[in-house]
Amino acid sequence: MTKLYARSGQGIVQPKIGQHGISTPTMSSLEMVDYINAERQVKAEEEGMSFPCKKYRKLRHDSFMAKVPKVLGETQSPKFFGDYIDGKGRAQSCYNFPKREACLMAMSYSYDLQAKVYDYMEELDRQAHGYLNCTVQELQDIVAGARKISDEDSSDAGRRLRQRQDDLVVLERAESLVQSLSQLKLDLIGGGKQLEVR
Repeated sequence: MTKLYARSGQGIVQPKIGQHGISTPTMSSLEMVDYINAERQVKAEEEGMSFPCKKYRKLRHDSFMAKVPKVLGETQSPKFFGDYIDGKGRAQSCYNFPKREACLMAMSYSYDLQAKVYDYMEELDRQAHGYLNCTVQELQDIVAGARKISDEDSSDAGRRLRQRQDDLVVLERAESLVQSLSQLKLDLIGGGKQLEVR
């Protein structure tokens, strides 16, 4: 399965989305259209075709917007209504989907797309709730990577020596915290058993 990344990281600037009080991570209808078109482009190129083509047409945002009430329902879809400012400074309509609705919309196009959107929404959710949602192994990898970078930077003597001393204090605290987390025993409610986190 080809992994699709958020289009804004690939040189395409996403318009600013108005999320009017939405506190959970969302995926806009604009991002969804980008994902769908990226998936279609990958499929076309894998089959030796240019994109767009007759088999893989480019999805327009207005066509996607018209499909939303059909998939999510006439009464549910207005709950996710939003707006954005387009390149000409005009307010335009869009949707901001939480994970469930983003997956439902993606599934209406393909199961592969649904899996990619689900993974993307999981990552957004994890980023929104910070690194405490990382596994202990991921935390260990983050700290090891930070130490490696600090070690490499310290080779430029003199100028970097002071920064290295500051880095070491933070790194030692982080390593100690991650080590403590890896030794943590959790009492499970009702079972009387302990689970060791590794």
